[in-house]
Amino acid sequence: MAAYPTIPIDLAGFVELPRAYVTVRTEFESGYVQTRAKSTTAPRQYQFSHRGCSAAEVATWVTFWDARKGGAEAFDFTDPRTGGVVSCRFKADGPPPISPIGGANIGFTIGPISLEEAL
Repeated sequence: MAAYPTIPIDLAGFVELPRAYVTVRTEFESGYVQTRAKSTTAPRQYQFSHRGCSAAEVATWVTFWDARKGGAEAFDFTDPRTGGVVSCRFKADGPPPISPIGGANIGFTIGPISLEEAL
């Protein structure tokens, strides 16, 4: 499986959303409530940006996006918090914006980028 490009992530804007487990809740006439998990796992989600990218890093990222056909194919993403490798895919159907910083004299920003774990 392909690995996410090694472009530095802006950790100031990095967000890891906790797993959103879905529970089934059953209420009984006597007032008791029974709950259970609807599934055994839930996907993790990440949101981040790349800030200060060079033109070469932008080209690498765009090539990676095109090769994955947007969110159609999974890839290995290294979680910056844990250092663990997670199989992910792009969550959005369209590409994230790429915008110049300071008239492109400083670099470019890619993002925000949204990923979800591919279970």
